[in-house]
Amino acid sequence: MKYLVKLSFYSIILGTLATAMLDIWNWSRHYLFDTPLTKYEFIGRWMLYMLDGQFYHTSIKASSALPHELLVGWLGHYFIGIVFAALLLLIFGLKWLEKPTFKPAIIIGMVTAGIPYLIMQPGMGMGIAGYLTPNPMSVITKVIVSHVAFGVALYLGGILIKSVKTNR
Repeated sequence: MKYLVKLSFYSIILGTLATAMLDIWNWSRHYLFDTPLTKYEFIGRWMLYMLDGQFYHTSIKASSALPHELLVGWLGHYFIGIVFAALLLLIFGLKWLEKPTFKPAIIIGMVTAGIPYLIMQPGMGMGIAGYLTPNPMSVITKVIVSHVAFGVALYLGGILIKSVKTNR
């Protein structure tokens, strides 16, 4: 039980830190290079429709808006980051936080790119890896860049957690 409590605690801290760092990265790219930001209201809409058993949309943009979809989208975004951090700590162990290394974090970042490509984008009507969008290569590139940035953020978050643990 103690292990599960520690795993949960550190997953929440690491996942929240890494997701926040990813958001800062994405906002920076948006303001510096005019790259599009993720539309979290569409993610929230998709998630809310799942509660009624609808997992696929021809176009999530064309589906009726639902109350609180933006909030649900943001909460879902952070929840997914926490789950991905838990995946890192489950696979590589809580010991990883004692000596964070880059390779495991970047592996998790890259592997988790499969989730939007194979589940989220098809479910929202964009096709596998966004092939039904007007510019699939842009969608593919955005996911890769974001997940690499998330992997780097996991590593930096691990270093920050280690530093805090060491200095207390």
